[in-house]
Amino acid sequence: AFDLDADSHLIRLQRALANGAYQPAPYHLTVVHDPKTRLVAAPAIADRIVQRALLDEIGPTYERSFIDHSYACRTGRGPQRALLAYLGWTRRNRYRLSLDVRHYFASIDHATLYGLFAHRLGDPRTLALLQRLLAAGGAVYQSPLARSLPEFADAPVATGCGLPLGGYLSHWSGALYLDGLDHFVKRTLKVPAYLRYMDDFTLFGDDRSALEEAREAIREWLWRERRLQLNPRHDAVEPTAQPSTFLGYRVSRSGLLPGPKAKRRLKQRLRQV
Repeated sequence: AFDLDADSHLIRLQRALANGAYQPAPYHLTVVHDPKTRLVAAPAIADRIVQRALLDEIGPTYERSFIDHSYACRTGRGPQRALLAYLGWTRRNRYRLSLDVRHYFASIDHATLYGLFAHRLGDPRTLALLQRLLAAGGAVYQSPLARSLPEFADAPVATGCGLPLGGYLSHWSGALYLDGLDHFVKRTLKVPAYLRYMDDFTLFGDDRSALEEAREAIREWLWRERRLQLNPRHDAVEPTAQPSTFLGYRVSRSGLLPGPKAKRRLKQRLRQV
């Protein structure tokens, strides 16, 4: 319907934003199995436009402080460059520590995220818009469909928490939310070989005990500053001589090979051709 009368819809959208009447529509929810069961939330077309325009405007203000090796949701970065950096450090270091956050998107606290935005934004209308968008995203986890999934039925998402998988604002905010961790690892822990793609981050080095100490410092920082927890299934220091998986690829010192996830996605794309 939006495409059939795009000009009129855009004019109404612009007016609603200007007078403060804009309200995001409910997300369209879908459960996918890839192979892990995930709840994907697609925003309405008008809301996608708002999210993209908003981040085009305010994004550069924050991205100027991102470290070079933060790769998600950034022009000129992306998964390919993250993989090449990961491969390079695999070849130059003896050990790696690969970590990720337990239930990352569902655990993001809106008040904390809002504080990160407000620290650099002075426009109250923009901040009010961000609050409405965050609330609409959090409502996804309070839906009957979300609560029917085992992941959320066993551990319900608290009101005021959660960014839905599927919206551009969610992904970009997920990259911003751990920017403070990046600077903690680089400046305080002084780990030279470190990269992050969303909530997947890896530290490399030649001293196993130093990496283990860094892991505990990161664990404490995540809980103290973001109320996040590390995934206990992925927190061991491993030799880089042993192949690993990163962003769907099998990585060894000899190179990159598509892993099961990358192969599945390639087959899906080929079927769509």
